[in-house]
Amino acid sequence: MNSKTILFIVLSLVFGAIAVFLAQNWLKSNTPTTNSGQTTTVVTLSSLVPMGTIIDRKHLVLTAVPDDIAPKGSVTNFEDAEGKVVNQKLYPGEILRHEKLTTKGEGSTLASLIKHNMRAVTIRVNDVVGVAGFLLPGNRVDVINLYKEGNYKTDIVLSNVKILAIDQRASNDENKPMLVRAVTLELSMEQAELLLIAKGRGSLQLALRNPNDDAQVEVASLDDDNQLQEQLSSTTAIPQEEVIPSSTPLEKVVFVQSNSKAKVLVLKGMNEQEIKVNN
Repeated sequence: MNSKTILFIVLSLVFGAIAVFLAQNWLKSNTPTTNSGQTTTVVTLSSLVPMGTIIDRKHLVLTAVPDDIAPKGSVTNFEDAEGKVVNQKLYPGEILRHEKLTTKGEGSTLASLIKHNMRAVTIRVNDVVGVAGFLLPGNRVDVINLYKEGNYKTDIVLSNVKILAIDQRASNDENKPMLVRAVTLELSMEQAELLLIAKGRGSLQLALRNPNDDAQVEVASLDDDNQLQEQLSSTTAIPQEEVIPSSTPLEKVVFVQSNSKAKVLVLKGMNEQEIKVNN
């Protein structure tokens, strides 16, 4: 074996060792390291749980997951979840978090789903106003007011408001059209006042929004547009000439004839005055 052959073998071994070393370093740097000893026990869902459901032990399962997978705010024991109300739809295998739960208050389940400083206001709808039954709890709508002022006019009185319930259903587990008679909206007090004024002025129409559409639209305001209140009061006010002051007594004259006697009674308010008439 000559010297060139030996040199070639040595170089091959050196380059091979370098390639193996580089490959091992690349695999170590690109492979996620998980320590099987560092796990956290979290609560996950065993089945589909619709919005508005009161959590029970049968809905929950304890699952061990790596620390870096468990999200912040995860529920770690059954006691923190049992008896609380789900404020959105949850799916099997999902890790339960505290922000998806609401403390059950006194009264209906719907009351527990209302956000702080908000109110639930219900309006009557039909198949047209209710968007042909395609409204579901959790959808967002704009409210349009149609009224007549010489010609027909429209105002957008509310924008991007949340539907809490349709009829007596607060969950959206059925994704199919359903004709309803009432829709409950989540509104602030100012929005609730504006809605009731608009309802007295004319008819209401709901406009369903795309869930990803957060576009802002100009709406009527109680502070900037007092025309709503003025029109409502003008349609219900009693004309001044038709009001009879209570302080003005009514006067009535009655002629009474009994056998051969005749007399005239003058009724003035609560007082009665008799005037005899000679035959």
